[in-house]
Amino acid sequence: MKKFLTFLAILCTGTAIYTNKFEATVGCHQYDATGGYNAPHPYFSTKAFRNIETTTKNVTKLRLGVLARNDGHIRLAPVEYPFNDTKMNEIVLSGWGNTKIEVRRYTRQSHHTRSESQILLQQASNGLLSEFRPLMFTVEIQPNGIVSLTKDDDVDPLLQFTDTELSFRYIGFSNWDVPAIYFFDCPLEPERAACDGDF
Repeated sequence: MKKFLTFLAILCTGTAIYTNKFEATVGCHQYDATGGYNAPHPYFSTKAFRNIETTTKNVTKLRLGVLARNDGHIRLAPVEYPFNDTKMNEIVLSGWGNTKIEVRRYTRQSHHTRSESQILLQQASNGLLSEFRPLMFTVEIQPNGIVSLTKDDDVDPLLQFTDTELSFRYIGFSNWDVPAIYFFDCPLEPERAACDGDF
């Protein structure tokens, strides 16, 4: 048994760079955003998610993913059709040519018009997104409005912001100038390949 584990460890070390990055999306639903930023993209009820968890401290956790060259847009809304003066949030991952993250709160009048935009966070993204491997992360929403996004296998959040009025009853996705594929309602604990285990 020890010889087999040693062989497996050597094999996994040599092939780690060739592992299938899409295994992290197993069990997720998928939405392909191709219509552009102002298209009437659908919103999905988080109440219907199978893989959403609320801890004993009332912290809600859900796991998502984005596959795109740039501009992953995640929208959080209180209603399914937030097109009638609805206050909502939007998280832009790697916009502006894959260089910047922005979190904003605004009022949406229709699927293509918004006003009263307020920037809650801006920070560099340093080429965070890729069209060749999905960015998978867990969103944690605390009762006091603190929201954090943490990449798979990371300990510290990728970003964190606060909005005490935030609602995540519905979640939507859009793209900008290139198509974007979104993975949602993902298992909170992704399935691991044999080479990802301990020896």
